[in-house]
Amino acid sequence: MITRYPRAMTTPSPAATAFALSARTLCGALMGALVFFGVALFFVLGTDATPPVWVLLVQLGVGVAIHLAVEAAGYRAEPLDPSMSDEDAASAGRVRWQSSMMLRFALIEVVAIGSLVAAFIIDGGVWTYAVGAVVSLALMVLHVWPGARSVNKTAEALEANGQASFLRETFNVATPGPIQQF
Repeated sequence: MITRYPRAMTTPSPAATAFALSARTLCGALMGALVFFGVALFFVLGTDATPPVWVLLVQLGVGVAIHLAVEAAGYRAEPLDPSMSDEDAASAGRVRWQSSMMLRFALIEVVAIGSLVAAFIIDGGVWTYAVGAVVSLALMVLHVWPGARSVNKTAEALEANGQASFLRETFNVATPGPIQQF
């Protein structure tokens, strides 16, 4: 496998900087919505009841299953064509990043949505939702937030054919491996 390293785009363009900011804003809004749902449910359902243990085990089990599914399929992105210009590759990389990010978010949100429904069906109060929301938020921090782990995994998939994606530069994330500059 031939790996090409970024040549000209070591500093992100204004479009890339705006994209990184909008991606972080979108992730923050999606993650924050789960917290706001919890606050609303606090007033609707109260905190008197606690969920049965089996509900908590199901939520954790579903969280583990979704984590494994996201690891297996959530970072798959079509590799960039080596004949693309650097600007086209950077633009296509950002679009493919956002598509895979939304797929990962949709998969991970299943725990919170299921817990929201269960909070009204099972006598567990707001705690039924809170546990599912915490599981979802933990998975979102790991898989959805544009941090080093998720950016590097997506960039590796995009760069499989040797065309640099400039995704790491967009999010100001270091390339994994040995130290590359002092």
